[in-house]
Amino acid sequence: MKSVIFTEVVKQLSNLLKQLKPNDYSKSLDVLNGSSIGQHTRHIVEFYQCLLKGILGGIVDYDARERNLMLENDLNYTLSILKLIETQIENIKNLNEPLLLSVNYNSDSQHFIETNFIREMVYLVEHSIHHYALIRIGLQENFDKIDIPKNFGVAYSTVKHRQEMVVEI
Repeated sequence: MKSVIFTEVVKQLSNLLKQLKPNDYSKSLDVLNGSSIGQHTRHIVEFYQCLLKGILGGIVDYDARERNLMLENDLNYTLSILKLIETQIENIKNLNEPLLLSVNYNSDSQHFIETNFIREMVYLVEHSIHHYALIRIGLQENFDKIDIPKNFGVAYSTVKHRQEMVVEI
């Protein structure tokens, strides 16, 4: 598997966000329970940052997100970080790089689970698409001028299933 599929998911978000006005990016939306497109984007971006940081030290900890408010409020800053993430993913030499995933569901115990870079990227693709679906709802309900790609926020398996259904008919 090539890293292209992983950067494609990041590019989908970048391309969509480029259509937004900076104020719209950080606007609180009722349909998202008061959160913004920026807040969902920050959440997505910080998961990628945790993985890319983890590859340096061998331990991925998604709970250790920075919760950087610039990512949810500054559209241009976020677009530059997304570009940096694309570049960093493209430069990963060993997609099977072994890692440990830090898991801590309560304050009493921390566990480390064996994983690798490509497995975590698969997780991040699914995680991103889930949040893209929420972003899509926010955009559709509040910003009718935004051109949302047909499959933005739709799982790859669902896209494939829909294509197969069309062929069978």
